[in-house]
Amino acid sequence: MENNKLSVEQLELILDNLFNGVYLADSEGKTLYVNKTFENMAEIPFEEIKGKNLHDLVYKYKYFTGSATLIVLQTKKEATATYRTITNKNFLVKGKPIFNEKGEIIYVVNTIWDLTNIIYNSTIDLDTVSNFKLDQQNLISSNKRMNEVINIAIKIAPTDCTILITGETGVGKSLIAEVIHKLSTRKNGPFIKINCGAIPENLIESELFGYESGAFTGASSKGKKGLIEIANGGTLFLDEISELPYNTQSKLLTFIQDKEFIKVGGQKHLKADVRIISASNKDLYTLSKEGKFREDLFYRLNVVSLHIPPLRERIEDIPLLTKYFLEKYNLKYKFNKIIAYDVIEYFTKFHWEGNIRELENVIERLILLSKANLITIDDLNNIEFNQTIKEIHKSGNLMSTLNSIEKQILLNEKKSGKTTREIAKSLGISQSKVVRLFKKHNISDARMNH
Repeated sequence: MENNKLSVEQLELILDNLFNGVYLADSEGKTLYVNKTFENMAEIPFEEIKGKNLHDLVYKYKYFTGSATLIVLQTKKEATATYRTITNKNFLVKGKPIFNEKGEIIYVVNTIWDLTNIIYNSTIDLDTVSNFKLDQQNLISSNKRMNEVINIAIKIAPTDCTILITGETGVGKSLIAEVIHKLSTRKNGPFIKINCGAIPENLIESELFGYESGAFTGASSKGKKGLIEIANGGTLFLDEISELPYNTQSKLLTFIQDKEFIKVGGQKHLKADVRIISASNKDLYTLSKEGKFREDLFYRLNVVSLHIPPLRERIEDIPLLTKYFLEKYNLKYKFNKIIAYDVIEYFTKFHWEGNIRELENVIERLILLSKANLITIDDLNNIEFNQTIKEIHKSGNLMSTLNSIEKQILLNEKKSGKTTREIAKSLGISQSKVVRLFKKHNISDARMNH
């Protein structure tokens, strides 16, 4: 090597042997280079996309459902995105701008991870558990704090450490857990998710650890595998871990420490190789100090902690997410609607108690209910979103208002004559949670599973 400089051929040889894909674009979004790793991951030859602008590759030719490069060029910041390719591959991409001495972007370098291999397990009760399914470009951010979270997630994913993900409802805790699994050595094993708050307290232990034949009244004569056993070789994601009953917490602690468990009604010690990722929208440390959560379990779960910031602290992500959800629901409902700039401005100033989930729901309602193709502030004033805010301000009590809305939704569902299972499917929650909500609001005569 003359003057210790690498030739173009030597650089390409090095880049082609990286484990990650590399995608280089210029300041206009034109594709300049991809390495062999990207070609193999995406099953897209470089010659097919060479010189093509990423805007065209996304919106015209549909090669990708999204682009970190386009976000970088828009925000002039590092960005993260997940997207799907025309070859049905799922990628996590981190884009980084390269500036010249004038502070102008000259290149965008993208590092790419493959999130594709998906395992489905049809033996699991879908009311309480869901498997991994990364749906197109549902992780988007140019926010510094959010990208720091993603960087840590990428770093710790290949390890087997337990992880505690915290943050408000709707910020994307499940998504980060799914991405960690798909970046880990367990990616070809099952990803099992259980919402600890959606299962009755008397059933949660048998759901987790399984039970032997005749363990309790109503138990199957064949017994049942628990989710820990089903997740063997993969990842078990415990959402709303704060809702786990105290006595079950003890049994979970034993499993984390020894990788052994005993089925309900059993005596035999069973082993399972499972990584535990948990999530909570409550402060587990405070709960542990108040005696409401086992302190020893908290420290076992909290080997690495990831706190996802709320949407109101990720202002720069709101226009990006708005654009994504607009395109998503335009495609779903076969519309071609656009959102006025002042609506997006209003979004950036709103508090978003429900975070990304709430933003998505609002945009879906706007697309469905707006009369013209241009969605304006007037449309925003006409949907439930603003009515809810007015009621909160009127009552001065957020929880009272939310409880009232929750009860009204349930009453509306009941009037339609649906079973509790049908209501659960309609609302996107478990059947057991529907039953608990009926009891909470003293709503009687709910139809059951018939």
